[in-house]
Amino acid sequence: MSEQYIDYHIARMGEAWAIFRDGMHMGTRKRAVDAIAFANFFADRETAIAPVPVRVTADACLYRKLEYLRLAA
Repeated sequence: MSEQYIDYHIARMGEAWAIFRDGMHMGTRKRAVDAIAFANFFADRETAIAPVPVRVTADACLYRKLEYLRLAA
């Protein structure tokens, strides 16, 4: 049996970033950093009350964007 967990996922949708909780769309942000902050805020809150692990994942677009931002810094 696979481990249960709560998944917050960030994915590119057109010109914005969508945030999903277990596959259900919860919000959209224009900037990648805002989408990460949004997902992390809810994941941190849920960690304190959830009986299962909570994780934040991202699609390949966000990983490329983060690499670009690291190189630019």
